[in-house]
Amino acid sequence: MNTIIRREGKVSIAVGWMLVVMALLAVIVAIVLAFVINTWFLLILFGSLILLIGAGVNFRRGSRARLEITPEEFIWCGFVGRAHRIGWRDLDRILLPAPGSRPRLVAAARLRDGSIVEINALWVSPTNPANLFSPPDLSQERRTLVDGHRAFLSGMSR
Repeated sequence: MNTIIRREGKVSIAVGWMLVVMALLAVIVAIVLAFVINTWFLLILFGSLILLIGAGVNFRRGSRARLEITPEEFIWCGFVGRAHRIGWRDLDRILLPAPGSRPRLVAAARLRDGSIVEINALWVSPTNPANLFSPPDLSQERRTLVDGHRAFLSGMSR
């Protein structure tokens, strides 16, 4: 039952390493130009430091974005913001979205108290080129949520 779905993890790691390489090259070029031509080229170092900071944020946030299914609860979180969690014992039913609903809506969780919580695909980057032209395929996430709830219910009935 332990499952972690992370759709953009590999993309985030590749982009993070590209930012690191670009920043290091920019630092080297700025230092060489500062010694050869003029000292005001040291200002370019600030741009490369921003790239390094961006790479660090990308590594940290990219590893954070996920949908995680555990025996006690499921957790979903994105690149920014707090993690959302719902315990299986608080859940009444997983409601699948109607066709044509918002593209990043995975499902809705109807809780035992009657309230409904929307489960949005925060772990799917809206700026990914694949998601710009067509809505992301969230069928695996839907199946995983429904299967996780079924596993919890069958464990309770024993």
